[in-house]
Amino acid sequence: MFSDLLTQYVATAHARQLALADLIGERDWQLDLTAGQVTFGDDLSFPIQLLGTESHLDGTWLWAWANEQSGLPRQLLALSSWMREFGVRQGVTELTDATFPLDRADGHRLALVASGLTGRCYYRGPYDGGAVFFHLEGVPDQPVAPERAFTVVNQVLMGYPVEHRAMVTAFLSQQGWRVASEDGLVTGVHPSGSEMRVEFDGQGRISNLTGQLRR
Repeated sequence: MFSDLLTQYVATAHARQLALADLIGERDWQLDLTAGQVTFGDDLSFPIQLLGTESHLDGTWLWAWANEQSGLPRQLLALSSWMREFGVRQGVTELTDATFPLDRADGHRLALVASGLTGRCYYRGPYDGGAVFFHLEGVPDQPVAPERAFTVVNQVLMGYPVEHRAMVTAFLSQQGWRVASEDGLVTGVHPSGSEMRVEFDGQGRISNLTGQLRR
């Protein structure tokens, strides 16, 4: 199910987005489909792969592989086509249906899942009447610092409908923490010695998040 993929990958993908925001800051963006590149400001440029578009006129998502009317360069559709193939293999209809309402899955959630599956960050480029989503190639991917891991967990909890325990366990494992799990508790120990302790209530929701940072 799509919700399971989101739970598994959303935190690590969200951390990539925070790192991208640190990198590009307030720079303007410009997309060149002919060159297959996005430029931020005057000094940052990255190859891209198109994911799809949101229409704010009818509230729908359209995958790039299905956008035949726009005449998009085929070489920029490799990622979205791979997502479709993955969806076919796994039976995830949000990845195989060409278009659907945003309240089923919006561009951010789809791009976060794609980020988790491919290791790339993404950018949302707004335009009049909608937004284009694309993944960036060649952006340095660094492990999430322990102090930021706490921020990521809190922001994901506030922003996305995920299963709390599975999200935390997946995130810490993906980031190289040593994870231990027992009834009502998940603990993680970072290679630096930093610790995270996550307690859960009877419904599996996070009830307490504490830890200790080591530098």
